[in-house]
Amino acid sequence: MKTIALVAFDQFTDIDLFLMWDILGRNRHDWQVRIVGQQRELRSAHGLLVATHGALDEANRADVVLFASGREGVPAALADPGFMGAFQLDPGRQLIGSMCAGALILAALGLLPGRRASTHPDARGALSSAGVEPDERPLMSIGNVATAGGCLAALYLVGWMVERLFSAEKSLQTLRPVLPSGQYDLYEKLIASSILQGRCG
Repeated sequence: MKTIALVAFDQFTDIDLFLMWDILGRNRHDWQVRIVGQQRELRSAHGLLVATHGALDEANRADVVLFASGREGVPAALADPGFMGAFQLDPGRQLIGSMCAGALILAALGLLPGRRASTHPDARGALSSAGVEPDERPLMSIGNVATAGGCLAALYLVGWMVERLFSAEKSLQTLRPVLPSGQYDLYEKLIASSILQGRCG
């Protein structure tokens, strides 16, 4: 069984974490998904208190590590030595991804191949200031590292992850339960093309 760590912090963007959590939490046979953080409880940007399942260092042993985002949460996490110092991630053996401004954390950890990443449009300036070229695609992947821009791009990030671990068909099966009724074909084509077009190596 694969292990997936969703990395969160105080003031994380609610939908970035919860959409990934909801999609991945529906399958308990192929993987185990856990929310990890620096504290036992984290408060979201909208004020929701969330209990974490484990400490940040669990991410170092996980098969997949996906970082949430947060307009205020990411800058605070970047400035926290305890948070940043907890990670010893290896894209040679792990799939690593980020939502929106979470790409800034990957950049600070030296985990962005080619110093390019997708992120939320509002975070592109900060990404450029960090020496990373913003990519306008909703998903960009190079090898085992992927970045997504825009909250609903979590569909693409999760789809990319499942496709890398299993298959394209498994990816669509995983996402289908959350797609709008009567629009499966439309969304499945969009998801498949976004993953394909985002692939850079």
